[in-house]
Amino acid sequence: MRRSTDRILTTHVGSLIRPDDLVDYIRPLQAGEPYDEAGYLSCLADSANTITREQSDHGIDVVSDGEYGKSISWSQYVLKRLSGFERKPLVGENPFKAGADREKFGAFYEQLDGDQILAIVMESVCTGPIEYTGQDELERDIANFKAALAKVNVTEGFLPVAAPASVIPDRRNEYYDSDDDCLDTIGAAMAVEYNAVVDSGLLVQWDDARTAVTFDRRYFQRL
Repeated sequence: MRRSTDRILTTHVGSLIRPDDLVDYIRPLQAGEPYDEAGYLSCLADSANTITREQSDHGIDVVSDGEYGKSISWSQYVLKRLSGFERKPLVGENPFKAGADREKFGAFYEQLDGDQILAIVMESVCTGPIEYTGQDELERDIANFKAALAKVNVTEGFLPVAAPASVIPDRRNEYYDSDDDCLDTIGAAMAVEYNAVVDSGLLVQWDDARTAVTFDRRYFQRL
């Protein structure tokens, strides 16, 4: 990570609003429906170029690719990069419906859930050995971003990644002897992604935002 003795370098959290034309490809991807793969890849590269240039134009020093290549969600994108998981209909209490935030801002979440219905009625179940299988997607994201960085004048670029505890956080383990064993294996598998980003010359942003959500869902009624 570069440092500055002349001024404070500016950056941001990493994820940025997806453009409408990219969202048109992401929706069928999320739903498991057919889509134009060549069109998607072209749109993804163009979108990475555009958002990198916009960050530079606004004076951001350390920029990201907007997380545009993560086509499912911040914590669920690795479903396409790890083996061992299946998506199944939720059984029992729905964990997505709990939390002080949902209680206070019910109208907002009603609209959000309506737009992302699959995300709140399905769960991710570990049913087999977990290994990293997303090298192609990862290399695509790195290549798109580095190509975009070559066209702008910024200090550095970073790719956000989910930390092990935030990877598929609402997962259910049906394969490993314990949840701790499952988490340890996720960490070992995701190290492939973390190391590849660093080895490419980019910064890696290790995002473990799940702690706040877990507190909100589990403990808000005790406050």
